[in-house]
Amino acid sequence: MINIPDTTVEAEIIKIIIEIKDQFRLDQDINVDCIPGIMEGITSHILVTATGRIANALGIVIPNSCYIFHDKKDDRQLTIKEASQKLIKLAKNAK
Repeated sequence: MINIPDTTVEAEIIKIIIEIKDQFRLDQDINVDCIPGIMEGITSHILVTATGRIANALGIVIPNSCYIFHDKKDDRQLTIKEASQKLIKLAKNAK
């Protein structure tokens, strides 16, 4: 578990999703309640890459087996707010 405020993690995820959205010229509002995994034009492959960028920006390590934008138990895509909470629980400080 990392000790970074939810709002910091949410802001970083939003920043990177907005960069992706702009690069692909997608017309979508991005906020903590949006669900990147169901956004038209954004695939899971893109979100896996985004996860690496988020980890680098926050200076943390996210386990390779962790896909922060999906909940396996409930089999559903997560909002940015939910993804940030999952990330905080599972990530570790980089060494």
